[in-house]
Amino acid sequence: MMIGMAVMLAPLVVLGVGSIVASQSMLDALDKVVRTEAGELRPVTDLQKLVLQAAMPPNDYLILGGSSERSLFDQLERATDTSFQALLASPLFEEADERMLINAAAAEWETARVLGREILAMRMPARSAAAGARMKVFDQHIDRTVDALNRLYEEIRNEIEEHRARAAAVRWRMTLFLLAVFAGAVVTAAAAGIVLSRSIILPIRALQDGVSRFSEGDHSFRVVMDRQDEFGRLASTLNLMAERLESDSLTGVYSRQEFERRLRNETVRAKRYGHEFSLLMLDLDHFKQVNDTYGHPGGDAALRAFAERVQRALRASDSIARYGGEEFAVIMPETGVDAARNVAERIRAGLASLPLLSINGRELMMTVSAGIATFPRDAGTEDDLIAAADHALYAAKVSGRDQVVSYHQLTGPGAADGP
Repeated sequence: MMIGMAVMLAPLVVLGVGSIVASQSMLDALDKVVRTEAGELRPVTDLQKLVLQAAMPPNDYLILGGSSERSLFDQLERATDTSFQALLASPLFEEADERMLINAAAAEWETARVLGREILAMRMPARSAAAGARMKVFDQHIDRTVDALNRLYEEIRNEIEEHRARAAAVRWRMTLFLLAVFAGAVVTAAAAGIVLSRSIILPIRALQDGVSRFSEGDHSFRVVMDRQDEFGRLASTLNLMAERLESDSLTGVYSRQEFERRLRNETVRAKRYGHEFSLLMLDLDHFKQVNDTYGHPGGDAALRAFAERVQRALRASDSIARYGGEEFAVIMPETGVDAARNVAERIRAGLASLPLLSINGRELMMTVSAGIATFPRDAGTEDDLIAAADHALYAAKVSGRDQVVSYHQLTGPGAADGP
């Protein structure tokens, strides 16, 4: 009797053990993807932003001649140098191609840094043709630095795709394995097979669906599984991974990865139905002063308060994400440039007129600069739309901050020369 029961249940035991092992293999593969994104992609994108920020003071100095740009460049220069050193010292970047790209970017940055210092040392640079020529060369080296980092970014993305391919392969082998064992279980133990298949196959399929959606970049998907066993813990872990990538941990708004996914989807939808939508880029002015005055906890509180204030000014259909640092992006479906400008002006005016929050009994006043680009009026792809909104934001910054500038203002009929 015991032998018969063992023979009848053996396929189901193998099925259960195999499904858990295979599911754990999928989870390990996904965890590798998350660690790679956090450990390699994020430092590269952060360094790109630092390089672009470091390019601003010499440009601002050439246009405005402000002496404060020197100290700002010194700080950004040190931060950029430190980031390059950290990348070169990191054990995550051991491959020859990656180190070659880091060294190439560092070399271009070194040349740009020297040119930037020369420009900032000039007197009355706005009247100097030599300063303009050096600035052109400076910008070229900055562009080559960012290009090398972009290629490094793509190298890392290729590694991530390999990890995702591994997860897909494991998922496929697991499916074949489960089908084979399940067929044996039906032949040898039909009754037990029906009962146990409902408690094993269905949650595995739910996990497979979650893994597939997650690997495709849909971080808003959640596996619904009300269980306290291993499958329930796997589903909870998978959902936790998705939440961490979908939302910015500091402000609670969407992360940059989720923003890019939503922007792609909105672009596809707008093309399909012939609709328009707007992209709003918001950047807090002089945010570094907040960190210098109140420390990073105060700066973090300011970012959270700003994100909450912007959310209150948006519709339920709008999507706000933290794009990086103190910069936020808002996708506004079915919204033209005039309606987007009205919303941006309301956000800007409200921030300029009312304290953002109180820190240690002191009211914090801040301003924000905004850039607007509208699809398909200003751009035909999501990348071009981001570039157009960034260009408008840059124009708002150069024009004195605390302003809203649309890309159409810079390029439409009667537009003034851009920065």
